[in-house]
Amino acid sequence: MSRGDSPLLYRGVNSSIHLKSEGRIAPKRQGSFEHEFTADCTLITADNSLVTISPSDVNAVHWHQFAQDHHPTSGISTSPHFERAAYYGTHGGAAGERGFVYEINRAGLDQLKVRQFVVANYVTRPRVPMDDEVILVTVSGEPLSTELIVRVTEVAA
Repeated sequence: MSRGDSPLLYRGVNSSIHLKSEGRIAPKRQGSFEHEFTADCTLITADNSLVTISPSDVNAVHWHQFAQDHHPTSGISTSPHFERAAYYGTHGGAAGERGFVYEINRAGLDQLKVRQFVVANYVTRPRVPMDDEVILVTVSGEPLSTELIVRVTEVAA
């Protein structure tokens, strides 16, 4: 089974985010999943061959890959690998850190109009290739429906 068709996706969050969000998975920013690059943007490289001149979701996938803390989007980062989600949920596997991994039912995404962007299909060199990142995008940037969450597992480093 390839990363593009794994039946489950995983999202890791630290304990404080889990408590603050009350168990919901929400993007860092609300609104449409699109971005418009400007001519003076130094982040555009030859790797960005699919980037468009006007606002687009393809641009948003690229933007999502650039230093995500500084460039939030309405996309939600996930991985088809539980271990990678656990890594993020524990602040990079820091000793003593605890977090949570959400298992997401990928089969239900289309029915609830959640779009999926497999990053490797858009970006030649993803920031963290081992994540096999899949960006989930809800209709207007709202949190994922709780009916998509199969299980929440507490993890520790």
